[in-house]
Amino acid sequence: MKLKLLYAAAVVSMLAACDKNEVDWTVPERQSSQAPATMESLWQTSPLDVTGSRRDLFNKVQSYADTCASMTFSRFMEGDMWLAGSLVKYNDILACYDAAFDRVLEGIANETPGAGEVHIWMLYNMGYVVKTPTGCFGIDIYHRRGAELAPYLDFYASTHVHQDHRCDALADAMLEADKPVLTNYLERPGYAYTSSTAADYSIGSFSIHSFITNHNNGDSNVPVTVFRIDCGEETGHFILMHSGDSNFLPEQYESVKDSGIDVYIPRYAPNELTENNVIGKVFEPDYVLLSHILELSHSDPDSSRWTLEQGLTRASLLDCENTYMPFWGERLIWKDGKLQ
Repeated sequence: MKLKLLYAAAVVSMLAACDKNEVDWTVPERQSSQAPATMESLWQTSPLDVTGSRRDLFNKVQSYADTCASMTFSRFMEGDMWLAGSLVKYNDILACYDAAFDRVLEGIANETPGAGEVHIWMLYNMGYVVKTPTGCFGIDIYHRRGAELAPYLDFYASTHVHQDHRCDALADAMLEADKPVLTNYLERPGYAYTSSTAADYSIGSFSIHSFITNHNNGDSNVPVTVFRIDCGEETGHFILMHSGDSNFLPEQYESVKDSGIDVYIPRYAPNELTENNVIGKVFEPDYVLLSHILELSHSDPDSSRWTLEQGLTRASLLDCENTYMPFWGERLIWKDGKLQ
């Protein structure tokens, strides 16, 4: 393990100092990684059941993540294809990250939900892809390979401007294909899908209600758009609400007070349990999918890189009996009024 870490550090250091054309970049063959097998095993479990092997697998994934510094992840996100490929090959958590994308992409490309079904794919951090019998959208996608999703999406929504909730390459690909990108920050004069106030949209079978909330109450506050999405008649009007990094101020959720919400996706709140200011108080979702766990661009739990164990603990404390914490590459299916 120490040799692997030293090698990865050397790769990053050499890239910072050297032109790759002047260096012998022959990469020694790596010993077999357990990361792909760990993810495959995890995908055989269910986010709806945290007993048994799932927790043990989470411990393995957490050990991979603990060896990946936020600087390494930033270099991975910002570097060229050569660097990204090298880091995926030699860093277990980045191998997990890449494998999860492959699984989500294959799923949305090749699987069609049956009548009344909705497929909900957790990609990374707070990024989800949702597919119905007649449409597909992504929300808060933050991924190096995000642009590859564009051919399959009817729209892309980003709750706020922070880097871990947006994918500029995906937004550019969607705009190039004349597909809607819903934000509160996109700088295109007169663009119909940019709004800094509450707004409603109709895109294909999807009916979208959005409204603005705070990110926090400090100097770093930015507006965060909450999206409540009715997925259409073909799904029995399944309703998903995603609030990004919203603060949980009840008065800012007035427009969805007492409204039906089948699945709610909130972040792990830095201020302990403020999620419950709205969950069970302003609205009562059937399911909560707690997200923003193990965000690798953050350095440690004190900087909001919440561990998997912290996520499981927080999920158990939220005021919705059906609260779960899906992980990268996992799919949940809404069918017959429940998740499975």
